Amino acid sequence: MTSNDLHAKLFRDRVRAEDWRVEKYDEDGGCEVAIFSGPYAQERARRFADQEYGDFVEIELTPYGD
Repeated sequence: MTSNDLHAKLFRDRVRAEDWRVEKYDEDGGCEVAIFSGPYAQERARRFADQEYGDFVEIELTPYGD
């Protein structure tokens, strides 16, 4: 795993486009996941990522089924 892989990542859920996810892998391959739904999901996910991890990247992934 590269050091870039260890940054928390914020992205739109690939199944439910209205949901936003924050995922953070550790050196041992473990993963923490937080899913935000409802009003202001993206903003709440950003705030969480900033408060919990400080250093995160926002990425865009292709939705499943496309």
